[in-house]
Amino acid sequence: MRKKKSSSRNELWYVVPVFVLLASVAGFLMWSKNSPKTSVAQGSGAQKTTSTFYPTQYSDKHITQNAITTDPKYKDVSFVNKKDFLANIVSSLPAKPAPKSEPFEKGTWLWTPISYITPEYRDSIIAGAKKDGIKNIYISIDTYLDIYVMPNGPEKDRAKKNFDDTLESFVTEAHKNNMTVDAEAGWQNWAEEGNLYKPLTVLDYVLKFNKAQKEKLRGFQYDVEPYMLPSYQNDKATVLYNFVSLVDQTASVLKNQNIQFSVVIPEFYDSKSAETPAFSYGGKNAYTIDHLLSVLEQKPGSKIIVMAYRNFTKGDDGSIDVSRDEISRADGYQTKIIVAQETGDVLPPYVTFHNTPKSYYEKQLTNIHDAFIQDKSYGGVATHYVNALLEL
Repeated sequence: MRKKKSSSRNELWYVVPVFVLLASVAGFLMWSKNSPKTSVAQGSGAQKTTSTFYPTQYSDKHITQNAITTDPKYKDVSFVNKKDFLANIVSSLPAKPAPKSEPFEKGTWLWTPISYITPEYRDSIIAGAKKDGIKNIYISIDTYLDIYVMPNGPEKDRAKKNFDDTLESFVTEAHKNNMTVDAEAGWQNWAEEGNLYKPLTVLDYVLKFNKAQKEKLRGFQYDVEPYMLPSYQNDKATVLYNFVSLVDQTASVLKNQNIQFSVVIPEFYDSKSAETPAFSYGGKNAYTIDHLLSVLEQKPGSKIIVMAYRNFTKGDDGSIDVSRDEISRADGYQTKIIVAQETGDVLPPYVTFHNTPKSYYEKQLTNIHDAFIQDKSYGGVATHYVNALLEL
């Protein structure tokens, strides 16, 4: 999901579009030639790969080490005691009302650490996002873990207040511009043994924040991506089981809370790609997408964001094709599916709209919307990520 910020512009696209298209194809051919895992196929006029693309986390460039490393001091913290977890908050919050019909999502991610968000930067990001029609911002709060591990005392209290104030001002400004804000967090090992204190800590923070603040976060989001773990290739079923368990337990904690829950996944968690195995969870043998849909039933209003990263929407292996199975499966559940697209400066070229005209990108989003608007589970689109989107 998370990629390094793009800094280039696309002023030449309106002059020589055909030359740029040829250059893009040539770039992909060069990439595929140098990649031992890829074979090239032709479909619907677009160059594509037949191998599985693994989206990598943008936060590997800036995420705090406290989200990555496993601190043995907290290894025994888990969801086992979830009845006591946040008891003082849960008892004081109203029960979640029945979910209402929502407008289609048009979301984007902001990876800038909270401490780096100045008022000027905040206003610039929100103004730019509004101009591009963004309605929902997913803001990273992983760096709250830096505060969590600090010794108790005045310094920790000041750090937390600064964090609270910056996040609250961002939410307030977003609301003034008719946007919602979700708190996002995650790293590939968060569902693994000894690491559950990380999701518990950020979840605890989000619920306390919403209790204390007038302007509230709409939701809480996991971007965990366990398929990046070294152990994944050797034992996919166990890694995916742990991930589903994390989502299950989090949904259980949140099921009576007035806050949404969303989970980011790649497009290969179904049976279509044969990339992941079926495995048993809760007495049911199924693929990851099916287990996620089942456990999210306990939390009405949940969303799954599918990283259907392609720079073409139609035809074999296009964004519509690779997300159709998730949407079809979800039609039998309450959970909505959000189809995400990439705009960052990443390889391989066929997965990103980087250096394409914004008008072309918006047309592809329209294609996705038109393809799925009749599906009960379709919930809208999301763009990874706001800084790269603003530079198209």
